[in-house]
Amino acid sequence: MNALRYAPFAMRAIRRSGPPLHLTLFVTGRCNLRCRHCFHWKEVAEGAAGPSLEQVQSLADSCARMGPLLWISFGGGEPFLRKDLPDLARAFGRHGLRHLAIPTNGLVEERQHEAIARILLENPDLYLSVAVSFDGPPAIHDSIRQIKGGHARSMESVRALKRQQAALTDVAQGKGRLGVGILVTITSENQDSIAAHLRELVGELHPDNATLNLARGTAMETHLLQVNPDRYAELVATKRALNESGALPYFDFPLSSVAAARDRLMYGHIERLARGDRSKHLPCTAGKLSLVVFENGSVQPCEILGREIGNLNNVGWDLQRLWRTKQADLLRREIADTRCACTWECAAADNVLFQPTQWPSLARATLTLAKP
Repeated sequence: MNALRYAPFAMRAIRRSGPPLHLTLFVTGRCNLRCRHCFHWKEVAEGAAGPSLEQVQSLADSCARMGPLLWISFGGGEPFLRKDLPDLARAFGRHGLRHLAIPTNGLVEERQHEAIARILLENPDLYLSVAVSFDGPPAIHDSIRQIKGGHARSMESVRALKRQQAALTDVAQGKGRLGVGILVTITSENQDSIAAHLRELVGELHPDNATLNLARGTAMETHLLQVNPDRYAELVATKRALNESGALPYFDFPLSSVAAARDRLMYGHIERLARGDRSKHLPCTAGKLSLVVFENGSVQPCEILGREIGNLNNVGWDLQRLWRTKQADLLRREIADTRCACTWECAAADNVLFQPTQWPSLARATLTLAKP
């Protein structure tokens, strides 16, 4: 993978008009868990099937006509429950997609490894990151996710993914193109233990990265959203210390130090918002540089706002026909005029990376992380 492949995206920090760079696609609402903190629990309860392969191929083709995508995340539900997940990845990979992220509970073990092997083999230019979710020590994790023994199975899933990563022998097969991470979501029930447990997870599993999420949206049990910002700050500080000690490196791809620095600034921004501090506004790029496609074809700027640009089912899954409509432009203007801000990490990361006023801080953080 060559750093020059990222050059076409740099100008979008200045020229905001154009195609999306970042897509979150909910491939299914089906899930083998019923997590009490899940913001997507209604779709999970309904078992929303998600788009067909043909619809995803049409979406990928329309995105390619608009311009290259930098990053796609397959959301759910549990993405690995889809038997055709590698085909969905190939729909975008054949157009030169750079990054695919798949969050998972790690409990679809055999199918997970087969899908990963196919995705890597069929998309030789793609970096694939897979992150297994943890929500605290075993008893808390299993309670939040409502599954006995789930924590132990997820631990073994990460170990198996690391074995699969180590077994890759060449670039074509996937060597150097698979990142194995963990994902922790802080809630009111795990906030007093999650920072210490993150240290335990990193010490035992040696993941390439740890993604931190602040519980958000309309959870099945809304009390789980009441997180003390001090506990969130503690979790962020713990990750930073693990980074600086070398115990938690980051995914290894070109310009990964920039991505790691972006995350560091992003967590600081989210902490300020969690405390109610909106004094340092980051203009939101949702609906300009990123979008979310839900299982039913609804296209929205982000996972939080709950406002629709349009529905792909009405345009043959051709995103290009929705992207420059009056409705889309009005929603983008509203996001800007209202100084819309939230704690959704994916949007906040884009806002940091593509905001020129953040570049001096981003450069300093990058140099700090690049020091031996």
